[in-house]
Amino acid sequence: MEQNKALYRKYRPSNFGDIAGHQNVVEILKNELKNNKISHSFLFAGQRGTGKTSIARILAKSVNCLNIKDGLACEVCESCIASNEQRNPDIIEMDAASNNGVDEIREIKNNINSLPFIGKYKIYIIDEVHMLTKAAFNALLKTLEEPPVHAIFILATTEYAKIPATILSRCQIFNFKKIDRISLMNRLSFICENEGYTIDKAVLEEIAIISEGSLRDASNVIEQLMTVTSDHITVEDLKSVFYVATKNEKMKILTNILNNDPATIINYFEKANNQGMDFDVFTLSLIEIIKEIIEFKFTNDENVLNMLDKSDLNEFAKVNVKSLFEVADNLSEAYAKTKGTNINFNYLLISLLKTLKTPTEHKIKIEESVSTIQENIIVKEVIDEPNHIQETEKQILIEKVEEIKEEVIQQPIQTFEEEITQVNDIEIKEESVSINDDYELKTLTNLKIQLNKNLVDNEEKKTYKVEINEVINLLVGANKNKREDIENKINSFFKVDEQNNLLNPDLAKKYINLFNFKVIAASQNEILLRADDFENVNNLLVFLQNEEYRESIQKEFGKALFLPIDETLWNEVKISFKRLKEINQLPSYEEINYDSYFDKKKQSMVLSHFDDKTIEAASRLFNIDELEIED
Repeated sequence: MEQNKALYRKYRPSNFGDIAGHQNVVEILKNELKNNKISHSFLFAGQRGTGKTSIARILAKSVNCLNIKDGLACEVCESCIASNEQRNPDIIEMDAASNNGVDEIREIKNNINSLPFIGKYKIYIIDEVHMLTKAAFNALLKTLEEPPVHAIFILATTEYAKIPATILSRCQIFNFKKIDRISLMNRLSFICENEGYTIDKAVLEEIAIISEGSLRDASNVIEQLMTVTSDHITVEDLKSVFYVATKNEKMKILTNILNNDPATIINYFEKANNQGMDFDVFTLSLIEIIKEIIEFKFTNDENVLNMLDKSDLNEFAKVNVKSLFEVADNLSEAYAKTKGTNINFNYLLISLLKTLKTPTEHKIKIEESVSTIQENIIVKEVIDEPNHIQETEKQILIEKVEEIKEEVIQQPIQTFEEEITQVNDIEIKEESVSINDDYELKTLTNLKIQLNKNLVDNEEKKTYKVEINEVINLLVGANKNKREDIENKINSFFKVDEQNNLLNPDLAKKYINLFNFKVIAASQNEILLRADDFENVNNLLVFLQNEEYRESIQKEFGKALFLPIDETLWNEVKISFKRLKEINQLPSYEEINYDSYFDKKKQSMVLSHFDDKTIEAASRLFNIDELEIED
């Protein structure tokens, strides 16, 4: 009985002509084959499902083809047939995820000197090479340094940053980016046609977004849709399996955003969330639609439209491009901060509602002031001279209205001028934070609610930054025992009983802002804290700016300097630390002076605030949307 193959396996490309996307990679490899200038080692790096292993197999087959022509395998020789049937003894594939030890690499090293059986080369394809152990990498390195003339290595990885620099320097590197949407849609259409299905273009567009440039993921989506339909795949079929919004729904949401209709937006989001919508996909789709609207407004060229038709743009004809940019910014921020999390629904909704706003305060005040003046003058006209107003008196009143209008309009401009002249006198004051609010924390639930309130209150407040070099300095002087002591102490603040009641409510209240942090390291005088997101980091930094709060910290931890960072900065630190260690350039540990640290941070905030304030005021004064200051 023949085994039923998944679509991504059934339609795996077997020659360079079948490859979806990656035309630059294909052309380079074909030219190398054509000119017989093959490197002894390749590294294919990129996200999952983009064709790394498939192209590695095609390259291996082409290299050993007995009748290769113009860089393309003949498909009929003994070597090609054996390769297509996956029984070519000269092509050895190894999955480093399950064979990651030094013994497996040594086995390759022992067998590599034997000559190939059919073709000219023995090709070793090592998938997920980043999973190799350090010892295995060292063993592989010796082989890559002096390989036999008949050996070629093709390494594939989804984690480029984990590959040692010594390996990278000995490989020809190809970066496999996401497969472009057009190539992906064409390939999916080809698969559907061969399977006897028709598919709507709108479905292909949505799948291209869902799969995020991965043809394997896209093929799996198509395969699932084929199980719920007979011969024609529609958007409704897609919604029944993967709850996604249709193009019309997304267009209506965008229209509601631009028309300031919060009730409709909230209602739609609540229903969509209850039905299990993937809001990551929804966000990307909205951004794509906004991009096409903006491109068309700038170029008036229908060729830029892929998801939309020209008729779709009629209701956006009078929309300001600046408003579209603002919506796109909020969507991008929400996507970046919440991708793959379970809070993306809430954050995305709040980000969109943040876009809904009335005209600026100055404009409202001017219009209200002028309106009031005009009403007062008109009333006076009616009362004083109901039937005998002369033309000259009317003219005087009109001139008076215009004069007052100018005075009112000048007020904001004068305010901006004052802001610019006062920039040199900027002084950053300590952020106003509530250290001893009159509230009680009895349960863990109360604590989380209060902490979320703190996060919201401090979200927009300016604060200083923790630098990478400060964190690296701490790591150099790290003490494991001290870290464990600090971690145990912080954890003790938030212990609960079986009913979820806090055992130390006073301490939990006092140090509530440490709740979402993990102690990463501790040195003689510094403590490194890491949170999953920047909101918690910013909140703690705001509190640390306050001298009273720092004094409360000292009572429990002494003069310990807290360095809070988020996951993103922590990943950057790890990469920098690893590189410095590899080249033996790690700095010596220097204890940070607690008293001067916050003074220096305050000065850096003054300079930063100076630039921001100057640019903002000058931009408003001269009506410039974007102003840059050159160093």
